[in-house]
Amino acid sequence: MKKNHVLVLFALLLSLGSLAQSSPSNRVFVLTSPNGINSIALYLNNGKIGYSVTRFKDTIIQKSPLGMETNQADFSQQLSFVSKKTKQINEWYTMLIGKRKMNNNKANELVIRLKNKFNKPIDLALRAYDDGVAFRYEFPQVNTSYTVTNELTAFSIPLKGKAWLMKYGMATDWSPAYEEDYTQGSTIGSASPDSSGWAFPTLFQTNNHFVLITEAGLDENFYGSHIQQDCTGGVYKIAKPLSTEARGNYSTHAVANTPFSTPWRTLIFGDNLGAIVESNLVYHLSKPNQLKEISWIKPGRSSWSWWGDHESSKNFTSLSKFIDLSKAMHWEYSLVDANWDLMKEGGDIADLARYAMQQDVSLTVWYNSGGLHNLSTERPRDILSDPTKRKIEFQKISALGIKAIKVDFFNSDKQAIIQLYLDILKDAAASKLMVIFHGCTLPRGWSRTYPNLLSMEAVKGAEQYCFDKKFYKNAPSHNTTIVAGRNVVGPMDYTPVTFSSYDSVQHASTHAHELATALLFESGMLHFADRVAAYEGLSSVIKNFLRTIPVTWDDTKLVEGYPGDYMVLARRKGNDWYIAGANGDSTPKTVKLDFSFLPQGNYQLLLMRDGATDRDIDTQIITYTKGKPMEVIMRGSGGFVIQLLKQ
Repeated sequence: MKKNHVLVLFALLLSLGSLAQSSPSNRVFVLTSPNGINSIALYLNNGKIGYSVTRFKDTIIQKSPLGMETNQADFSQQLSFVSKKTKQINEWYTMLIGKRKMNNNKANELVIRLKNKFNKPIDLALRAYDDGVAFRYEFPQVNTSYTVTNELTAFSIPLKGKAWLMKYGMATDWSPAYEEDYTQGSTIGSASPDSSGWAFPTLFQTNNHFVLITEAGLDENFYGSHIQQDCTGGVYKIAKPLSTEARGNYSTHAVANTPFSTPWRTLIFGDNLGAIVESNLVYHLSKPNQLKEISWIKPGRSSWSWWGDHESSKNFTSLSKFIDLSKAMHWEYSLVDANWDLMKEGGDIADLARYAMQQDVSLTVWYNSGGLHNLSTERPRDILSDPTKRKIEFQKISALGIKAIKVDFFNSDKQAIIQLYLDILKDAAASKLMVIFHGCTLPRGWSRTYPNLLSMEAVKGAEQYCFDKKFYKNAPSHNTTIVAGRNVVGPMDYTPVTFSSYDSVQHASTHAHELATALLFESGMLHFADRVAAYEGLSSVIKNFLRTIPVTWDDTKLVEGYPGDYMVLARRKGNDWYIAGANGDSTPKTVKLDFSFLPQGNYQLLLMRDGATDRDIDTQIITYTKGKPMEVIMRGSGGFVIQLLKQ
């Protein structure tokens, strides 16, 4: 019995961190996940640091460099070991939005303290999870100001495999907005098309594993990072914001008073794509809820007039029709977009808010983030960039009964703009306003820290039907890619379910595919983007489905799929399940569903799938008992939705 205890203790110590070498400037530390499968190794070799990541015996990240350079101290060389400490993390927390309500943050942690030649300390914090690993730099010295001038972190990906990447954006005043196309299974190590580099998240299939790389836990002490243009040999190096961002204003460096930490460099990986899609690692690594009282935060569904009529926000009558649509469809909200402060015909925003309340509908109103950093003249602007004006404005619109704001045109990941995002979230919460960011950075876990953040755009979404005629053709494959890439890291305001077209250009996607996007894409505010007539013309079955579709979930599972090819996703709300499938390919595809994830029992099954033409949706209601497999045929660029109500 004693022998078994010794073995268990030895295994635990190994999982929390081990030393393979004892020289002060040459050591190896290994941290293993709770299930013993994933490992991250930290190397200290001749005063320089690096790391590698493995799963079982497979290499996920080859030995790659680490290091930080600051204005006061160089933490990239002549480093030596000081101390180490370990701990186990096992906490539960709830999310108001996202893939699941209850979340278990369970990991092993190892913090290695190093010092440079001048005895200045830096900590490397490592975490190993069953679905990935993460690390960050921590500056523990007290009452010192550091300017981070360079980060040496890189991710060396084994070359044999494929990549799904989005370029960071052109080096212009409008970038980044994270609204570019993804490569579709490109060669690992390929350079970005331009000097802006690659954006997070990056998705790879290599060594029989899927790997997604991003960052989490970004706060006001740092900027948002991305990947450099040159990735020769599969080495993807961290990059700072571009100097041209924010119209050339503000520093590209990070300046903070110690103690502070960088964001977590986050790697999600597993044997199959489900490990990526189902992961909430970004939230695990983010600060807990900072708001004391959150009962006023109500995720929901919304109509949106701008997509079908860009001038509608100036017209009371046009907007009232979308409020009426929300009432008829049982949607909680209606979005009033840019230039609403110019509304003159029929009433103003106060009149519209009163009308909405009479219909039991709440409003979201749009703002330009304003300030020196953007070129857009859309209104209202230059309010939210001013702390005093911002607080007064939030109090004013909250008094009108407005429940949420949509803030647009940030166009930078510089530290000053990251601070602006967080200030908006805090001040909005003080006035009990929910927030949606557009023209914005990538989600990095803020919806856990500030639960009033319901969604962020940072995606090439349905608004592109208005501007990019190529999007009609590319949307189906794009839609199946962003489920496994962009939406993994946080809420995504794609504004789905558009049946209509612009300038007589027809969607490549079928109507059933469009319907499926409402479930495939996760967002705490689900904006339905189409015109009133498009929804009024639906069958009663489809209307009833859209009236009751949830936006918050108790669980999410990837049934099957491959980026750019097809996706089948299942989500649970209470005892009921919703399954959505989308075909990203132009040829028909048959999906065999065995419903193995369902609890035993009988269900009322509503099937909505491609009909005789791309514009038709066939519906069928049957009683389903677990154990009976089902085949669903998707047309080229088609899709389906299944609603399973527990009986």
